[in-house]
Amino acid sequence: MVRRKTKSEALFAEATATADAIHEQDLAAAAKAEQERSQKTKMPLAQIHPREADTRPIRPEHVADLAESIAALGLIEPLVVDCKGVLLAGAHRLAAIQLLKEGNSEAYAQQFPDQLVQVHMMAFDAEKEPERALQVELAENEKRVNYTRDQIERLAERLRTLNYREIRGRPREGEKALGPALAVAIGVSTRYVRKILNQQRQEEDGEKNRNSVPIFQKLKLLKRIEADTQDLVALLESEQPTRAEQSLSKAIPTFLKAVKDNINEAKVAVKSRK
Repeated sequence: MVRRKTKSEALFAEATATADAIHEQDLAAAAKAEQERSQKTKMPLAQIHPREADTRPIRPEHVADLAESIAALGLIEPLVVDCKGVLLAGAHRLAAIQLLKEGNSEAYAQQFPDQLVQVHMMAFDAEKEPERALQVELAENEKRVNYTRDQIERLAERLRTLNYREIRGRPREGEKALGPALAVAIGVSTRYVRKILNQQRQEEDGEKNRNSVPIFQKLKLLKRIEADTQDLVALLESEQPTRAEQSLSKAIPTFLKAVKDNINEAKVAVKSRK
């Protein structure tokens, strides 16, 4: 006969499960905080050392796709290294950079002047703190940057200037498919990219009839200002700022909040017209 759990045993089991869940949340929060404390900088490719073992095997096909994306758009997500330059996250990106250097030296030199690569440098030694290194790696693998639609559309426009086209099915020889290239660059599915670009196309078709209405022009300009300002923030953080840039960085949050408030007001005005 199976013995039923007593009330105290059930409470203990529930408390244990809750404690485990809290511990997992704490680990995730610690890894996130670790990344936020990291220093954004650049370092020579030769000084970035692969780790001894990866939790995920390197896929050559993905490396080749990434190399093509980096040649067109640059390194969107920096590598993550420890204080000695040992790779913590970004093995596929590092392999893609090395492949680009070997196979397309002109694009490599354009995207990585002086062979300097963008990295997040963590303030610890992975060899001495392997558990901490694993937390960073797992957090990076789970991370998906939430790109705004405007950012995705601007990346798509950059690819179009490089002769990438929206192609259904398998590209013919010499053709470069925009959707898959953009999906690889930002780490999302090709279907999601196509959905965003279809929405953009539909809005552009309707926009021809709305360009004469000031509120639509205002909303479009405000969204562009918001996206450009966010790009500027990322650029200022990627290098050692001057005094003028530090002053600008302090003023941006207030300015960005005012822009977002105006965007929300404009959206309300647009809805009221429908």
